[in-house]
Amino acid sequence: MKTHRMALFVSAGSDHGETRQMLALAAGLTRLGHEVDVVLPHAEEDVVTSLAHGVRLVELGRQGPLALSLALTRYLARHKPCVLMSSGLEANLTALKAARLNRRRVPVVIHHVAALAQELAAAGNRRDAARRAMALKYPQAALVIGASEAITQALASEAGIPQANTAQLDLAPQRIGGAAHAGESSAALEEGPLMRCLWLLMQAAGMNTQELEDSPSVASATPARVQGRDTQTVPVTAFAGDRASATYRVTANAGLSATHTDVRD
Repeated sequence: MKTHRMALFVSAGSDHGETRQMLALAAGLTRLGHEVDVVLPHAEEDVVTSLAHGVRLVELGRQGPLALSLALTRYLARHKPCVLMSSGLEANLTALKAARLNRRRVPVVIHHVAALAQELAAAGNRRDAARRAMALKYPQAALVIGASEAITQALASEAGIPQANTAQLDLAPQRIGGAAHAGESSAALEEGPLMRCLWLLMQAAGMNTQELEDSPSVASATPARVQGRDTQTVPVTAFAGDRASATYRVTANAGLSATHTDVRD
């Protein structure tokens, strides 16, 4: 199966559900052989230690919303991932703004773990501005994913997103028995959600998914509905290659001049 570079963006701290889920997703996608960048404003120590082997960490730097969007725009322009997936209200709005500044060369998939009402309440006095921004920007996303049916329906209603451009997918990782090895997360996505998410990302990026769907290693299939079409999740053989583990740090002030360890651009 052909591999791709994908980017996962979060702006919340390590104790938030969306950050944990993106780290688990990054681990799963990397295990399948894809090149994955976890992009965030600042990486706390537990995020760094939770990175799976081979996942790249991209730090944009602590800064205001506009500067963060510009830093993310520069990252997209330089590294050109095939798709950007963001999680959480703040991260989603930042990702969509950066994608627009980058002339929408990189499709954006947005993801919500928490109930929309909860995220809007957390915005405080910025609640009304956040709702207006959602109505303006969310329809620009290639796909909108909610962790539950209620979340997905609320997103579609609040932002005026066509049902065909939404999907429901729970990416909550499952705990792995015993202690995790150094550099590996102690939680992982189950095969079904991982493969369905991969299919969704590839579809959003306009890729040919036939090879994935025709994989001889199909063990089970779960119906999914995306963009008005029925499809199936297809487990594939995990990538067994040797990948270098690295922490890739980028600062906006350096204009994406990066220092890294054993990373091949």
